[in-house]
Amino acid sequence: MLRTTLNRNKEGGVALVIVLIVLLVLSTLVASLIFATSTEVWASANYKLLTQARYTAEAGAQATENWLVYTYTSPSAALVAADLDLTKSPVVCTAGCDAVGPVVLSSTPGATNYPDAAVAAKFPMNPQALPGAPKDTYSTTVTLLSMTPSAGVSWLPGGGGTIQTWQIASVGTINGVRNGSVQVVETIQRSGTPVFNYALEATSTACKAIYFGGSDGADSYNSTTGPYGGTNVVASGGDLATNGNVTLASGAVIDGTIYDSNNVTKGACPDGITSSGSYQGASLLPAKINPPLPWGCASLPCYPSPLPPTTAQTLSTSTCGSISGCTYNGTTSIYDNGSKTTVNVYTLAPGDYGNVTVSNADVVHMAAGTYNLNSLNFAKDGQIVVDSGPVVLNLAGQGFYAGNVVMNSGGLSGINLCGGGVTGNPGTYTTTTCGSGKSAFSGIPNQMQIVYAGNASISTTGAPFAAVIYAPNAPVAETGGAVGFYGSVVCSTFNESSKAPFHYDNSLKTTVIQAGPYHVTGFSWSKF
Repeated sequence: MLRTTLNRNKEGGVALVIVLIVLLVLSTLVASLIFATSTEVWASANYKLLTQARYTAEAGAQATENWLVYTYTSPSAALVAADLDLTKSPVVCTAGCDAVGPVVLSSTPGATNYPDAAVAAKFPMNPQALPGAPKDTYSTTVTLLSMTPSAGVSWLPGGGGTIQTWQIASVGTINGVRNGSVQVVETIQRSGTPVFNYALEATSTACKAIYFGGSDGADSYNSTTGPYGGTNVVASGGDLATNGNVTLASGAVIDGTIYDSNNVTKGACPDGITSSGSYQGASLLPAKINPPLPWGCASLPCYPSPLPPTTAQTLSTSTCGSISGCTYNGTTSIYDNGSKTTVNVYTLAPGDYGNVTVSNADVVHMAAGTYNLNSLNFAKDGQIVVDSGPVVLNLAGQGFYAGNVVMNSGGLSGINLCGGGVTGNPGTYTTTTCGSGKSAFSGIPNQMQIVYAGNASISTTGAPFAAVIYAPNAPVAETGGAVGFYGSVVCSTFNESSKAPFHYDNSLKTTVIQAGPYHVTGFSWSKF
């Protein structure tokens, strides 16, 4: 009996130990469960915070993109030339900014580095709060990565504008018990389409939609690298394009490719190219040429707005004072048909004019801006001098039909010339140069833009003529002396029978652009 009692005493307290072990295991499990749950809760909270911050940053990037599209104004050509180095990426401000360095617009005080204080002042200051979420804020900075200067086109759908690439850095911040920040970096680039892709572009499907007589021809140069001549003459690039037929007479030389729609022509021309001259190659157009009407028109008749008057306005010493925008500036000496002569000098300010006639070998100065005219005609040997550009001549031609001339610079008149006077054939005397080393013979075509939507005729040359002409429904003809056209023409038909060479300014592919929308070309984000 004694032995049995002793064995039972050794088993006393086991249950307590087991209970304690079980409690320890359960406590560990519960603690682990609580920790895991807490971790998931914090992870969910962090993810929510991160998502909110990223969406806030993206909202800031989108708001900044909208500001660039709808509010921002590109710097002027003069400011670009004086203050910006476009050969660098990012674009570097070399003068006119707080410091020499990248061009930056920022909401952060002291971070902006931009040459135009008025534009910089319009950039939205931050932090900006999201609507309905005052604790969700963003701040943005934009850096100009690249920029292609452009005269733009104010007269086509989409308007003009400089082609730029911007990098937007937007920081979204959530303020609360726990703060969170995310940075979004977005690159946006504006697309652009050249308006003048060819030396000549004719929309007509007719026989001789483009005609070059004997000794005529086309080549190219680049006005941004200097005047036409010497090494700045390219025996290529004088490309022609038409929906109809190109006819080259014996001796005509086209230093370029002819683009046509092949066997769709009418009349005596059997196919797309009829040539007794020479050209470098031929290619089919990928699609029919169908340039849009200017000024946002959907159909003809198509006029600029405001609609100019149809009154006759002849520039003379007695009538200039009665024409709003005309100033008489005295007289000057020019060469007219090889002889030195004294002529009157006028200035026309941007504005609205009627049927303007330059009655003598007078000089008319124009400055950058838009001129709405019903017609422009030179009765003798006058010239237009572009003091600054682009000068946009919107020709209405109200009441003008085929057979009338909405613009006539025949005789020995010329457009976009030097202030020193180069009327007549400039080969007979020594000329001065236009600004920036551009000679009177080349001018800078994108600085004179002539726009017309009707079907009356346009006549050019007589003296050097540097311009771009956008008249997709009108016949254009070169008449007068063999002095040359510098630039590009979009027309219905083109007739070159004056033995004047046609020089395409291939810089127009990048300097006269119909700017399109911005596109996102890069995107990344990171958390702080």
